Amino acid sequence: MATANPRLALAGFALALFGPLASAGEAYVSVSPGLAWDEIDASAAGISHPTRCDRLLYANPADAPTDAACADSTPRLLFSDEFDFGAGQAGSISLGYAWERFRLEAEFFGRSQGRETRPGIAASGNVALEGKNSEWSDDLPPYYQISGFRTRQLFVNAYYAFGSGSAWKPFVGAGVGIARIDAAFEGSYLRRALADGYVAAVGGDPAQPEDWQIAAAGSQSRFDAKLSDEVFGYHAAAGVERQLADRTQAFLMLRWSSFGNMSQNTQWSTIRSHAPVQADGITPFTSELAFENMGGPAATLGLRYSF
Repeated sequence: MATANPRLALAGFALALFGPLASAGEAYVSVSPGLAWDEIDASAAGISHPTRCDRLLYANPADAPTDAACADSTPRLLFSDEFDFGAGQAGSISLGYAWERFRLEAEFFGRSQGRETRPGIAASGNVALEGKNSEWSDDLPPYYQISGFRTRQLFVNAYYAFGSGSAWKPFVGAGVGIARIDAAFEGSYLRRALADGYVAAVGGDPAQPEDWQIAAAGSQSRFDAKLSDEVFGYHAAAGVERQLADRTQAFLMLRWSSFGNMSQNTQWSTIRSHAPVQADGITPFTSELAFENMGGPAATLGLRYSF
């Protein structure tokens, strides 16, 4: 007696189980351009010493103070704010299978945003920048900026359409998957120039400024970081669809997407216009950059073709 091939047996079982279901429906492809509105909670944290502690601002580094404030290496929050983008471009392409009211699909969805800037002035109680607000230039106040924010999603979606006496049929759905997120995150702190009163602003005597005050005047601290990561995401959706021809449907869909958090430890480009190092003149000056609560609504208008 011949032994059954396990692979053929498994294929036969799958055909017996899913064949009738597949034969009751039809495959489709859809495309849908639209708009997306994204929000991001962004933050930067790191070690920040008083400007007077910076050894590289002194002609003789040994003259730099070494008090408790200069020796404190506790990471603290430098900045935290919400970036609320306006309407950006969005669009998707999907390949799926539809039964009478139920659809299951694989979707590639892209979202792209422009540029959003938030002030970097320290709020009350910000220990990391306490006492430094008087140092910043009025010509270019401290800021943080996100630009080139893009998500590229690969989701598996399920939809259910309701019966309706109208030509337009409402539907609801949900999806989960992976999103690739890319963005540029920029921060800048520019100090007053000597002519703009920097010495007096930091409590010095303009007639007899100290070495560090002259060296720090007009200096800038900034970073330019590229953040990129793959995170988990999901969305909930609702919309309406209408039959245009035997195999063609039009649809309008609204969705709300949410994505996981991402973070990156980044070295600053420059600190007080010198090498990006801490006040000791050696330790790299880095910050933990974080994006949280990413996501938002999107609206797309598309066509679906069955074959």
